Order: sequence, then structure tokens, then C-alpha cells
Amino acid sequence: MPPIDTYANLVTSFTDFLLVSIHTILYEREIYPSTLFIAARKYNHPVRQARHPLVCQWIQEAVDACAEELMKCAVDIVAVNIVSRTNKPLERFVFDVSRFPVVDPPDVHSPLVMTDEDGNERAVDSLPDLEEQMRAVLTKLSYSTAKLGKLPKDCTFSVSMELKKEATAPEGNPPVWIASEYQEGDTPRGRRESALKTRDTNRTIPVRSLIMGPLALETWIEESEGNKDMAGNRSGDTS
Repeated sequence: MPPIDTYANLVTSFTDFLLVSIHTILYEREIYPSTLFIAARKYNHPVRQARHPLVCQWIQEAVDACAEELMKCAVDIVAVNIVSRTNKPLERFVFDVSRFPVVDPPDVHSPLVMTDEDGNERAVDSLPDLEEQMRAVLTKLSYSTAKLGKLPKDCTFSVSMELKKEATAPEGNPPVWIASEYQEGDTPRGRRESALKTRDTNRTIPVRSLIMGPLALETWIEESEGNKDMAGNRSGDTS
């Protein structure tokens, strides 16, 4: 792996890891048939990679879009979302990058420095254990998926970003506004209480925290209670 000695190299290392993680999630959650994946190795670790050109292209383009915003230091969270065929959120694989360094655009290729306890600055050296740590996160990610309920048929996925409050929306991606039907209790307070209730009913599964020099990453999985209900209904279907 290249050393994480500049912010640009940090983004490259993370997005490389994100790419492998997405393929791993799709394989472990059986979003596509297992025959669509081939055996590969990354970080000296066995992984699965989708082999359909269009799937690989879509994933690569999604990761490239994340990299573009990460280079602006504009991202707090990257998430891989699993949704049902009726577009109901079921699972969310979260990569918290909010603690990545914030640098000015002209400095993304400048050497990063670290400050010790005495306030002395030194350049960031190569991180020899980083590959081992990446391997550990992938292993724990695969292991953690075994704790999830079985997904219903025909699920799909998306990749999303949560930007920092001060960040501007990406160009060419204006929000789409549509009219919403009125529902009882549909007030700012009612919507807020509903959101809190939904969050409380989700199950969170910690995956692993990774802090290696400037690369500070936390990962976890959020499982919707609706997934358990749908999985239960499917497992009880004897037709």
C-alpha cells in the first residue's frame, strides 16, 4: 500500500478500501447470486469481487463520486444502503470519515504532519500495520453480517454520502422536490418524534474502529426492524 503521507493518498487508500467493502457487502448479503462473484485477494486476504462489467462500473463510479467529495474534505459519512424492492430501507453499512484531516485544496498533495505530546511536528511515515488493520476490518465486516436477518428477495443497494454542515452540494445534483400528502400528526414536532422513534427501533452492530495516523475510521451496521419482520415472514412462507 502507498504511504498515507498526504491527504490525497489518504483518500486513495480509503476509497480503495471502500471499493473492496462494497463488493464484500454485496456478496455477504446475497444481493446478487454467488456465481456472479470471483475469488480474489486484497490486503493479503481472500475477498469476493463481482465480475459483471456493469455492476463493477456502477460501483467504481459511485466510489469515484465519493472520492471527489472527500478530496474537498466535505464528507462526514459514506454509507452502503440495502433497500427492498419497494424501496424500504433495510440495512445501512456506515463508514464514518468525519475525523479525517481537513486541509485546504492546494495542500491535498502536501506532506501531512503529526504533533506529538510535546507539540513537536513530524512528517507522517509509512504505516506498516495499515494493511493488517484493513484486513481486520474486512474480516469483522464479513463476520458481522452473520448477525443480520435474512434479506427478502430482489433487494437492491445504493451508496450515499452525508456531507458536513458547511459543505456545498455537489454540482449537477440539485434536490428533487415533490409534494407530500398530508398525514395526521404531520407537523415539524410530529416528524421529529417519528424520526427519533424510527432511529430507536433500529439495531446497531459495531464493526470496527481504525485509527492509523491521519486515517481515523469507524464502521458499523444499522439494521431496520422492518428487515426482521420481512425476514420472518419469508422464513414462515411454506408455499
